[in-house]
Amino acid sequence: MTEETNNNSQLNEEKLPTQEETIKEFDKEINEKLKILEKEKEEYLSGWKRAKADLLNYQKETEAKMQNFAMFANATLVFDLLAIIDSFDLAIGALTEKDKETSLGRGYYLVQTQLLDLLRKYGLEKIEVGGKDNKSLAVFNPNFHEAVSTKVCDKKDCDKIDDGAIFEVLSKGYMLNGKLLRPAKVRVMIHDK
Repeated sequence: MTEETNNNSQLNEEKLPTQEETIKEFDKEINEKLKILEKEKEEYLSGWKRAKADLLNYQKETEAKMQNFAMFANATLVFDLLAIIDSFDLAIGALTEKDKETSLGRGYYLVQTQLLDLLRKYGLEKIEVGGKDNKSLAVFNPNFHEAVSTKVCDKKDCDKIDDGAIFEVLSKGYMLNGKLLRPAKVRVMIHDK
């Protein structure tokens, strides 16, 4: 019995944790794990938000590229059709007033109008430049005009006309969806010095 008493006394000396201490220790461990999980959750959430934003940006960029491609996919075809429009301009310009009243003359005009209306639907716009046909002379703009020749003007005939004024439009210029497709070919006035 002495041995048993010694063992009991040793157990009493080695104090066992109380229920309250065990709960506190368990609570401490749970809170530490909870903090770790909260931190991981924030990292995953932040990564997911970045990935979602990247995906949305990529989708917008792809959509913009597709719209741009669709707007200019037919640019080569439209550019090639401008030669036909020019031919109609020449044909209609060569008609006499009497010929313009015939069914053939009206037919030229109607076909040209129909072709231009169709191309306008796809974004074709004529560059307005003034010149011989209009009352006021437009000023040469290298962004929209190509000067193919000049006309020297005497000071007495051109007092109020600036250098670089467009005198004559030789070939119409066109824009496609707001971008230059073909510059207008023009003759420009310069003063005799």
